[in-house]
Amino acid sequence: MSARDDLPYEERRNAALPWGYWITAVGEVDGWPPLLDEEGRQWNSLREAFWVSRLSMGPILVTKIMHAELEFLLTVLALIDARTIHVEESVIDLFGDWDRSRFYGAWLHGQKLVEPTNGSGLDTTLSPEGYAAMLMLASTRSPADVRLPVGLPTLRTHHGLDPAADPEAREQAMAARERAADLLRFRFVREDIAGEPGIVLVGDALGPNIPLRRKLWSTTLLDAYARDRMYLWLLERVDRWQVWGEMAYRRGARALSEHLMQLKFADEPIDVG
Repeated sequence: MSARDDLPYEERRNAALPWGYWITAVGEVDGWPPLLDEEGRQWNSLREAFWVSRLSMGPILVTKIMHAELEFLLTVLALIDARTIHVEESVIDLFGDWDRSRFYGAWLHGQKLVEPTNGSGLDTTLSPEGYAAMLMLASTRSPADVRLPVGLPTLRTHHGLDPAADPEAREQAMAARERAADLLRFRFVREDIAGEPGIVLVGDALGPNIPLRRKLWSTTLLDAYARDRMYLWLLERVDRWQVWGEMAYRRGARALSEHLMQLKFADEPIDVG
């Protein structure tokens, strides 16, 4: 590391320009790699140069993982900045809990992409380099992402539960358990709801005059894998479906939703920090 590298970013670079403006395109076609940095290293894209040379991430992850995580980083930086790129959600919405947000904030602080803070690291402002990085990431979004606003609508295409598990294996596991539930009066089934992956609780022969099949409760989930995760959780408790069905029929869908939430999170530790 040279003495120049120890200087603040704004003393080494033009902080008003996107990160990587000093990297040169040497390909014969404008906009086509390779790109050449000041140390003679070649990169396929500015994002790859930023991911590997600046963030010190392993080159083995220069795949869809890199683009997904840089899209997430762009969203976090935009939310902290809250003036250049419009986003509607809050930072904590992206993480789901304070532990993850604090860790990510500490990482951003260590990368010097945000100004020093005594708080979570996210309750701060962008450093000059963080602002330049945000401009670069916003300018190099993929054609698929650029049509969508920065934030959760785009992140949902990258994040969520890992879809890598074998779909056929999931289907086989669920089919074996579904057969045991086929004859139940109350049963949960997978069903698309307004184009979204969902789960529906149906009850057979319900009603005082003309007994009919009725939908008693439903929910939509982030993606098909998230739906299958919840559905497997329900299948493991198939012996409770009759009781849960009666609850939804007699007391309404909200009563069942509250009951399932209590079951799922009753044993979760409470973070009071």
